Amino acid sequence: MLGASPQGKGAEYLENAIHKFDPVKDYVVDVKVHMDIKAVQAPDMEAKIYYKEPDKVKIDSKGLFFMPKDVGVINPRKFDPGKYEIAVLDTLTYEGDQAVRISLVPKQDETGSHNVILTIDKKDWLIVEIATAPYPGREASAKITYGIFDGFQMPVKIDVNLDVSKISGEGTEFGHGRGRAPELKGKVEVYYSNYKINTGLSDDIFKKRNDD
Repeated sequence: MLGASPQGKGAEYLENAIHKFDPVKDYVVDVKVHMDIKAVQAPDMEAKIYYKEPDKVKIDSKGLFFMPKDVGVINPRKFDPGKYEIAVLDTLTYEGDQAVRISLVPKQDETGSHNVILTIDKKDWLIVEIATAPYPGREASAKITYGIFDGFQMPVKIDVNLDVSKISGEGTEFGHGRGRAPELKGKVEVYYSNYKINTGLSDDIFKKRNDD
């Protein structure tokens, strides 16, 4: 375990979860999204996610595709401890293992960030739940289930509960997709399969083309 950081145990726990992800340099994974939201009549959607450290992401899909932006792309590195005030909320037993809940409040000079609550499994140092409340009337929580792929613990399913009762402008909790989403309240299930990890993805994959 890492030594205590200036922000105390909360930052230490977060750093352990981030370092757990250190061996993952890049990955490609197939994603299927099932929505159970009355306001959105959409068939199951599929895409392929490309990720390369520290924060390069590309999502390839055919046709309409929406995915909750805060939880759909797994990358603990995005929770940079230097950008948040971090505090331990409580300790608990999560599915038989010791866990801790920590709050992440963006520092004043951080724009585009919002309050986050993470539940971290202290046995494997995995983020097992994420809760956000970016704006009044918008809440999202996600439970992450992991499997083992080539020795790496990676998500196999994320269960998302959404309550987005107020929407203004184009910004919504569905940051990866095309089109505008209506008022959203319900559940979203995200399934992951066919992982390819540390294949040495080229940076060219993430460059935007003029015709994109």
